[in-house]
Amino acid sequence: MNIIKHINRSSHSVVIAGLLVMTGFLGACQEEDEISVGPPSIERVRTTDPTTADSSFTSATLGSTLAIMGTNFLGTQQVYLNDYPLGVNTAYVTNNSVIVTVGDSVPTVATDPNVSNKLRLVTKSGESVIEFQTLPPAPLISQVKNQYLKAGDKMTLFGRYFYFVDTVYFPGEDVFVTSGFETNASGTTLSVTVPDGVDFSESQSVAVVTKSGGSSTNRNTQIYNGKGMIADFDTDGALKYPWDWGWGMSGDMIQSSQPGIESLEGDFGGMNQAFPASYGWNNDKVINLANWSGEQIFPTAPADEYNPAAPAASFDIRFDIAVSTTENITGLNVQIWYPDSKGNELSYDIPLSDFIKTTDGSWYTLSAALNRLTNGSTRLNTYGDFLKGDSGGTKQLRLVVINTTSSDIKAVIGIDNIRVVRAVQ
Repeated sequence: MNIIKHINRSSHSVVIAGLLVMTGFLGACQEEDEISVGPPSIERVRTTDPTTADSSFTSATLGSTLAIMGTNFLGTQQVYLNDYPLGVNTAYVTNNSVIVTVGDSVPTVATDPNVSNKLRLVTKSGESVIEFQTLPPAPLISQVKNQYLKAGDKMTLFGRYFYFVDTVYFPGEDVFVTSGFETNASGTTLSVTVPDGVDFSESQSVAVVTKSGGSSTNRNTQIYNGKGMIADFDTDGALKYPWDWGWGMSGDMIQSSQPGIESLEGDFGGMNQAFPASYGWNNDKVINLANWSGEQIFPTAPADEYNPAAPAASFDIRFDIAVSTTENITGLNVQIWYPDSKGNELSYDIPLSDFIKTTDGSWYTLSAALNRLTNGSTRLNTYGDFLKGDSGGTKQLRLVVINTTSSDIKAVIGIDNIRVVRAVQ
């Protein structure tokens, strides 16, 4: 009986051991089948867009998702672009394709001219390398430094990815520039001379095209189309210069220059003072545009653009401003103020440091959508609401420089070309 029990126990152990050996063998065979393939070979690279299934790409931009096509990709350990690891998710690996994403940290020829410009795929069985250029993303325009431009002026754009610039397009048919670009090493500024022939009949936006693609157009990419002027401090109409335009700074301060500031064109309103701390007030830092007889000072033509029924959000209040100072302007704001027909005082504060990159007296355009003027939850709904003016029918628009800091800030500030622009059609 003891012998039988021993035999049974031994048979059980032998069976278990045999199963373990077989399981290990089968697992090894399965691993061998799945991973132990020949050296990898990259045939081409395409995007994951099905429409590019038969395409072959030799370059891509940061942020792209790529499908690497070839053979013997099972067991892929890593994919490198310019010797930078992209990371491999095994869920996106088959024997004939590997899907990877080009992260923003991958070096590009824009930031390092000595990058290898190679794509390398590594498996347990070897590696495959092809020539492949990694480019920065398509350019992005965040701000036109000064939108009040004419042919021959230098236009400066702020944004990102101004590398390998090919063309800058201006409003009009076939109005573009292909040379003479000035960019900085970080690709955040681009300057170019405005060409002849700019035509605003269909657009007021500029666009930049690089090797990586073209920039999108929006209200931040526009230049001045000559419409919607309220006050240029030169042209008399409902407002007359230098004295009959409202109240605030002295008419003596409407000049063609101020210390450290030269005009864009003609005269501008100047402020030269220590702007009082903690929201302190004086009339010399105010431009309150008003015609007390009730005459309309806001633009109404062309009627299709300045349609009273159009949403207030489709319009921007814009003006040009220059600052000359050696002091820090963080904490200096320009407040746009407007009294509506129901007795509400609507306002919006623009921090100068959000737009102004240098305080050397050069000009910048500041902008705010009309519906950003608020008082609590109250705001303008349509352009017609803006045209009504205040509860007495007087049309007023005020710009005032506010110092939110606890110390006076000495500066010379120029303001010109206060206008309402149809920013969105």
